Amino acid sequence: MPQETSRRQQLQKKKRANLLINSLLGIVGLLIIITLVNLLSSNDQETASDTEAEQTEQQQPAEDEGQQEVESEDLAGADAAEDQAEETEAEDSEASDTEASEDADKEQTAEITTQPSDDPKVKETIVNSAWQPIGTSQTGNHVSSYEKGTTDWNEKLQALQYATGLSPDNMITIFLGNGGSPQKAIGTVTSNDQSEKYRVYLEWVDGEGWKPTKMDVLNELP
Repeated sequence: MPQETSRRQQLQKKKRANLLINSLLGIVGLLIIITLVNLLSSNDQETASDTEAEQTEQQQPAEDEGQQEVESEDLAGADAAEDQAEETEAEDSEASDTEASEDADKEQTAEITTQPSDDPKVKETIVNSAWQPIGTSQTGNHVSSYEKGTTDWNEKLQALQYATGLSPDNMITIFLGNGGSPQKAIGTVTSNDQSEKYRVYLEWVDGEGWKPTKMDVLNELP
């Protein structure tokens, strides 16, 4: 009996030892599994972070390239506008130079002819090829008028001022009448102090107004 009791005790001890060993093995296995799960989860997070970083890096150059393209387009537009402004300025300058050159050519080609006169009242007779019609506001069939204050009368006075160079406030009209036909006129004027005395011959140009054709510089008023 004592031997059987001892065997039972030994068997129980072995069972307890085996149970303890199996429990420890189970705990170790569970710890290993948890560790592996944590490692795998950490690797997945790192992979996701790396992928996101790569996508961000890929997007950044694209955004930079897009911004560079926009900036290039803006610069190109600014350059084009500047070139257009310079071209327009050059054209305007060229047009001004051409106009100035044409005016200079007209002045150079203008001929002023001065002729002495046998009339003792006339110092000399002047013809200036640069004289032009003064312009007109009249339309339709032109009818010459010698009534003071009418449009045609006032335009005749403007033509006299144009030919003589006298200003409106320094010109006295001595005579203004028919010049031998309905479309011709003659005007005699003087400065206020009568130091300048002129007789001007005018001719009507349709649509353009009265044009001086000849001017006598007078020694004395008729």
